[in-house]
Amino acid sequence: MGAIFPNNLHRPKALGQMYVDIAQFMRLDLVFLDVESRDKFDIFKAIVDHMAEKEVIDHPQAFLDELIEREAQAPTCIGRGIALPHTRTIFVDRPIIAFARTTRAISFSKQPDDDVELIFLMGTPKQEHNTYLRILGNLCRLLRKADVREMLKTAESAAEVLQIVSEQKN
Repeated sequence: MGAIFPNNLHRPKALGQMYVDIAQFMRLDLVFLDVESRDKFDIFKAIVDHMAEKEVIDHPQAFLDELIEREAQAPTCIGRGIALPHTRTIFVDRPIIAFARTTRAISFSKQPDDDVELIFLMGTPKQEHNTYLRILGNLCRLLRKADVREMLKTAESAAEVLQIVSEQKN
C-alpha cells in the first residue's frame, strides 16, 4: 500500500528520501540581513525577540532557553560558515525558520573553523519529530551547495533570500 504524503512532501523515486520545501517555513519578516552581533547568544536573543514580536512563538524567554540548552549540548554549526540552531518545542504551533546573515563571522565553538555568517534558526513542535528531521536534513543538503551559500551571502533583500531557498531542489 502506498503512503500518502502532505502536499509539501514528496519522495523522489531515485533517492527514496523525503524532501521538504524549506521556504514554506520561512517568512519575509523573519529574514535578517547584515546583522551585527557580539556572539551567537546575542543573535539568538535578537531573532527570538523579533519572532515573539511577530507572534510566531509563545514564551520567548523559555524558547530562547531551549535554544541555548540545545546549543550547550553541541554547537549547531555545520561548517562552511553555517549554523542551524534549533529546538523541538511546545512554544510553536508549526515549524518556523528565521534566517540571519551576519556582517562578520561569529564564533559558534572554540574551533576556528566553526565561525558562522549564515544562521537558520528553527523551532518545530515537539510532537513533529519526523518533520523536524526532514527540515534539518533538507537544510543540510541545500547548504552543501557552494552556489547557494554564495547567493545567500550576497542576497540584497529578504525576498531574494526566500526566492533562493524556494527555487532550490536539494
